[in-house]
Amino acid sequence: MPHRFFYDGLFDADTLLLEGSEAHHLLHVLRMRTGDTVLVFNGRGAEAEGVISKTSRKTVEIQVTLRHAAPTSSQVPLILATAVPKGDRFRWLVEKAAELGVTKLVPLLTERSSVDPGDNRLKKLQQTIVSAAKQSGQIQLMELAEVQKWDTFLSEINQTECRLLIADPAGCGIDLFKLSEKPESPVVILIGPEGGFTPDELQSAQEKGAKSVRLSEGILRIETAAILFAGLIRLTEPSAEA
Repeated sequence: MPHRFFYDGLFDADTLLLEGSEAHHLLHVLRMRTGDTVLVFNGRGAEAEGVISKTSRKTVEIQVTLRHAAPTSSQVPLILATAVPKGDRFRWLVEKAAELGVTKLVPLLTERSSVDPGDNRLKKLQQTIVSAAKQSGQIQLMELAEVQKWDTFLSEINQTECRLLIADPAGCGIDLFKLSEKPESPVVILIGPEGGFTPDELQSAQEKGAKSVRLSEGILRIETAAILFAGLIRLTEPSAEA
């Protein structure tokens, strides 16, 4: 299969110009040349095949040969709202969530949160999302939202339009059969910080209709719980593949 590259734009022109890190990877890491075939996607559902027609030190021109119609996704919208782990563990969490096809990741500030990633760090993680989409074959880029406070995020949740699930060691075991009863409904999963959600936070989520779910007999790290939970949701989908 041809190598995939991200192009941040529309595919309405016959020639596309790759610049920045994507051009650098093509030219200086993969050492591709004029005439090589590539796949290009824009992270919004569009994908095209093309041939490298011209290169310079920092840019690559691609002649589009075939445009693929944007497929209708069989994946339900999946929002992962999670406290932020320390150090490089958050980058790992973002990468794996993007590979799983999480629709949107919302960094949460809760009462026991110890990390606020800040806008600059979130911007730097965009390339991680692009790389994960390229590797996993996703054609939609995961949206990385701004940091939100717990109360603010919860107030925006419409419990009549989604399935709201919260990771809670005191909750019930996850029932994959019941999760698949409403396969068309968006899913929002909530992951707390080290030390977990406070009793008040759990109560406020439950008042919004959240179901408390126990993911493990042990205590999981933030990123482990987040990826396990997201993976279980994707596993309930009829089209999910290993």
